Amino acid sequence: MNSAFWKGLEQKTNVHLDIDWVPINDYINKVNLVLASGNIPEVLTVTETNLSTLIDAINKGVFWDLGEFLGDFSKYPNLKNNVPASAWKLLRYNGKIYGLPRTRPQITAADMIRKDWLDKLGLPVPQTTDELLDTLKKVVDSDPDQNGKKDTIGLMFDESYRMAFGGADPQYTSSGGMYPAELTDAYTDMVAWYRKAYSEGLMSQEFSVMNDSQYSDMFGAGLAAFYRKNPWHQYGLEQDANKAQPGAKVELIPYLKGPKGSSAVLSPGFYGGLYIPKTVPKDKVERILQFYNTTAGDDITKYITYGIEGVHHTVENGVIKMTDQGKKEINNSTIEPFVLKMDPWSKTDSPIAPNEINLKNREKVKPILEAGKIDPYSVINSSTWVTQWPKLQGEFTTKRTEAIIGKISMEQYKGYIGQLRSDKQFEPAFKEFAESYKSLFQ
Repeated sequence: MNSAFWKGLEQKTNVHLDIDWVPINDYINKVNLVLASGNIPEVLTVTETNLSTLIDAINKGVFWDLGEFLGDFSKYPNLKNNVPASAWKLLRYNGKIYGLPRTRPQITAADMIRKDWLDKLGLPVPQTTDELLDTLKKVVDSDPDQNGKKDTIGLMFDESYRMAFGGADPQYTSSGGMYPAELTDAYTDMVAWYRKAYSEGLMSQEFSVMNDSQYSDMFGAGLAAFYRKNPWHQYGLEQDANKAQPGAKVELIPYLKGPKGSSAVLSPGFYGGLYIPKTVPKDKVERILQFYNTTAGDDITKYITYGIEGVHHTVENGVIKMTDQGKKEINNSTIEPFVLKMDPWSKTDSPIAPNEINLKNREKVKPILEAGKIDPYSVINSSTWVTQWPKLQGEFTTKRTEAIIGKISMEQYKGYIGQLRSDKQFEPAFKEFAESYKSLFQ
């Protein structure tokens, strides 16, 4: 926080920032601890806006209804005009705005595969979920890193692939309620797909406890063949992989076609929100909102993205190039605590990649805009579900893992899901999910 970048931002906004940075893999645990303690900072960043502890806190009146301050947004034109309308609509809880959207473009994720390994085996880039497993099987069996061991990871566990099995479509109960994502047929079909992948040796035996950073490190080190991440990571991961294996090529796959859809997911216009507790007095809430209105403007958004010209970046023929100091002081974490003006390519363009690479990657991921859908389960809410589900979530995760590794049969797993569906304690939750979906999407 003492760098030229942060000092410059404070000077530009005339606001002193005291940010508690937390490692991403421990972030939700930290948020839960903060919410439980009641010692909440003036602004709390929450990456999962349907987090049970957050919803519980909102229900208990811990956070301000920001809609009371924002009104018609006449005092906050940048928040109105530079943040996607979908974000303001889909971040609502019970029709009210409790969080400021952490602005994100529609395209935030794509698949990456080691193209050089495919080329060596004469394999085309897979286009479907079935082709992916067939391709990864051949890659893994070929010992691509030539170390004489079958230790290359083919596939990570990522729930977003349920979209390819119809996960974007609501599934209703016989009484008109709506099942949560975990209890849908789409989710069960995804589990069966992962079961096949695991049985063919494509997944790590520790997949259930591995985190995203570990997968990223493995992919960059040439130990994994396939990875799903923000498209802008493509260039950096290719550079890392080349250090381990000269000639490494990382190809972007916009999405995979599945039996009932595709893996293309459109962001709802935000990823997480910024929440202000009622311990902050009203006059300061208004000043905080004005600060975020400033960050959502052209000038500050550009600054947070690129820093100071001549220090963090240079401009050559209209193209911004990051300096070594810029690459050090401005990274993927820099944007986390802010509301910024929406840039459709902010998760595609890499600040360390040549401009021609970024332009090529834009073209590669553009098909996501046509094929993608917003995942409704990322935004719908049920106050009953967030209080009841945590009691069974651990058991569910265990059953899911057992189904994937073959410890129980798929029929046993489906039987377990059937029991959860018929559990009377969840009936109010199913009704609330249906009502939430109707209010947000219909």
